[in-house]
Amino acid sequence: MKDDLKILVVRRDRLGDLLMTLPTLVYLRQAFPNAFIEFCFRSEFHELLKDFLSQWNIQKIDQIEKKYDAALFLKGSLKESWDLIRHRIAIRVGAYSTFPSFFFLTHGIRQRRSLNGKSEAESNLEIAEIMVKRLGSEKRYKKEELLLPISGTNRNSALKRWYQLGLKETDKVAVFHPGMRGSARNLSAQSYLDLILEMESRGFVPVLSTGPEKQDKELREAILQKKADIRLVSGLSLSELAEFFRMASVVIAPSTGPLHLGHWVGVATYGLFSPVKSQHPRRWAPWGGKVPAKILLPKVDCPAFKACWKEKCQAFDCMAQTDWKSLLLAADGV
Repeated sequence: MKDDLKILVVRRDRLGDLLMTLPTLVYLRQAFPNAFIEFCFRSEFHELLKDFLSQWNIQKIDQIEKKYDAALFLKGSLKESWDLIRHRIAIRVGAYSTFPSFFFLTHGIRQRRSLNGKSEAESNLEIAEIMVKRLGSEKRYKKEELLLPISGTNRNSALKRWYQLGLKETDKVAVFHPGMRGSARNLSAQSYLDLILEMESRGFVPVLSTGPEKQDKELREAILQKKADIRLVSGLSLSELAEFFRMASVVIAPSTGPLHLGHWVGVATYGLFSPVKSQHPRRWAPWGGKVPAKILLPKVDCPAFKACWKEKCQAFDCMAQTDWKSLLLAADGV
């Protein structure tokens, strides 16, 4: 095995998917302590991940411009797929999922990720293990208790917003981030309100975190109509939001990037999930951090694979009919 390996990892995806790739980066560093490892991902997440990458001696790149000994292709464009060949990377490993993947990959595996019962993070590690073996190592992943390091500058910005909301550092804060981009089914405003009131009855100070998406704004306005006095936080960068979450006691969110962000800064999290197979927590629950997430899921045997069957399903609408407060109590053993 070469001592000066050059390894590329490609994952140009959204926040939640990206964070579930971090254990794979750690695994590669465990397997090859002296390797030069570069990670190609979307630039909008660089500020958030730069200290973590520095901690594990991994470099960030924006595009593939050189030759490597091996490339782990987890998600990218057709152009980036072609770049692997154009730069004559001999070992190109990924999931055989589309017709082009059989052309641009030299090694891989078929994965039906929605049905294989594994976390997205575990599926990434399964592919990485193929590459590790091809490079001459028998190293298996040793699970770490991982965290995104504290960012001093962003923590100061988050703390300033914390004080602006009238919060004290000793407050028990429950941050709710109900919005998402629509990749999975979500709860109604009333269901979120029930959870907000339950946490408030336990002595938590609820804070509503919202992003720029249309769904975020609609849910925020619907919740505000029912509870006008709830504190609101928005307009923070992802790095600032991470530090805001870190100061909280708990983060409650659906299957979206901010749920994983809460997990990766070490705060307790409640994940609110749809039972559709492609959206199920078996695949998408937070994974890799120090504090396991508590999962809330409708108790139905969902027949749908990619999208809700709606009126064709006998259990429709399980998301609206579910008593989420009771699931919360059950998750806490109450």
